[in-house]
Amino acid sequence: MVSGLPPKSGDAFDMSSNLLKGQIFSGPSKVVPKALSGRGSDAVWLYVATLSGGGAERVYLRLANHYAQTGRVVRLVVNRAEGPLVPLVAPGVELVELGVGRALAAVPRLTWALMRERPAALISALTLSNLVAVSAVQLARVLGGARVRVLISERNELTRFTGQMPKLKRVLVRAAVRLLYPLADKISGNAQGVVEDLAARLGRNPASFPLLSNPAPESDQIEAARLAPVPHPWLAEAGPVALAMGRLVDQKDYPTMLRAVAQADPKLRLIILGEGPREAALRALVAELGLSARVDFAGFQMNRFDYLAHADLFLLSSRIEGFPNALIEAVAFGVPCVATDCAGGGPKQILGVAVPQALVPVGDHAAMAQAINAMRAEPPAPETLEAIAAQYRIEAISERFLQEVLP
Repeated sequence: MVSGLPPKSGDAFDMSSNLLKGQIFSGPSKVVPKALSGRGSDAVWLYVATLSGGGAERVYLRLANHYAQTGRVVRLVVNRAEGPLVPLVAPGVELVELGVGRALAAVPRLTWALMRERPAALISALTLSNLVAVSAVQLARVLGGARVRVLISERNELTRFTGQMPKLKRVLVRAAVRLLYPLADKISGNAQGVVEDLAARLGRNPASFPLLSNPAPESDQIEAARLAPVPHPWLAEAGPVALAMGRLVDQKDYPTMLRAVAQADPKLRLIILGEGPREAALRALVAELGLSARVDFAGFQMNRFDYLAHADLFLLSSRIEGFPNALIEAVAFGVPCVATDCAGGGPKQILGVAVPQALVPVGDHAAMAQAINAMRAEPPAPETLEAIAAQYRIEAISERFLQEVLP
């Protein structure tokens, strides 16, 4: 259990026992003693708001675990140490909870942590966390002389992401981005469309923004999933089974996918991994389309790789994506894919050169149905998918992050 705020010592929090709010974890549960390994000129910190099951959180957890495995001093900083990914933090990673629920409240706590510990670099992801990171680094420099380099990363097109916010919040966030993002040492995106949107919003050349994509699964993860028990009865039965993964939200446009499945091979069944506010409406659409026996909403599953190890097809129908983790994961498992050529550009970046026939227009269920049948009839060669996944090995991706942020 994470304790409350520690008592003040003089005019500052006593950080030798607890950093700001409370416990510093090594791995999922161990409290780190007073000698904090996340301190010093070679330490790298990664910052996300929580360890929910989102794509950015998964990527930053994997980066932290990989850095620790290679012997680098690394700390994973979160506003709240909660979410299904917490148990996956490796023992060599210090997990630090700032103990706040809102992004703005994280700024003074992260600032003080940076002033006290002075890591070499801070790497953050997602717009609100990026704004916190830049603010804290600038304050730490001004108030405490802490020279911490900061790399921020957008994971979706900023314009479209902020366009979904209420008007006042949208105006404030976009103004904060214009003011604070230029103060970062490096600004990155995970897909070409994300980078181009950033450049347009900030009035810069897209070439000035490094493209830092998400890593594919590692070979040991793939092998372990192939050896694991079959996680769903459909995957052990005869007949093709497609898999989709992602939150049940409007961005993912599951209605287009469901209508495509209704028009595709009637033997095809679909398992959807994910939860979200659109579930009831999607279940109603499944019933309306007569797909109740062919579509299963399996909820959020931590063992998603076990599903990929046995799937025959992967589907993605999003209206907007940065660099979709689920898609590169499917490719790494050798699963044929059909995906929308959506804003953000991630699906096109992954599939556009080697498997262009896998891409379909956004919102076009007829085109998706046709692509599903074609992909089932003539899937890409395994070597083709292997070559795509090889471009996104975690060893190379993790090194790119460090090359961009460390002097």
